[in-house]
Amino acid sequence: MTKSEMNKFRKSLEATMMGLEFATRQRDAIAIENSADDLDRRLAACEREIAVKALETDFAKLREVRAALKRTWDGSFGICLECEEEISPRRLAALPSAALCIRCQEAADGHGAPKNVRPVLAMAA
Repeated sequence: MTKSEMNKFRKSLEATMMGLEFATRQRDAIAIENSADDLDRRLAACEREIAVKALETDFAKLREVRAALKRTWDGSFGICLECEEEISPRRLAALPSAALCIRCQEAADGHGAPKNVRPVLAMAA
């Protein structure tokens, strides 16, 4: 990877990090407000739960982006943490914080089909 490509990824990651840091500071939606109406309390609890899940997701993304940014500085950016093969430039362009190549990511997500299982379409025929 060229120095200019690395700088481009670094700038993209830094911008993403700043956006996520701002988003994680917005916690008004999780404030607990008392209401006399039972329906309002239930609705507020549901909205608060959704806001907490969104906040958790943003924090997870922020950790991933910070780790990717660290990899740009230590020289391991673009190398799969699992198999140590190069992560495709197309994958990095789509997801600069990617720590795994697509093959390892699919295996980690459980999407890799077991080797001894026939495809579903072949079974239907």
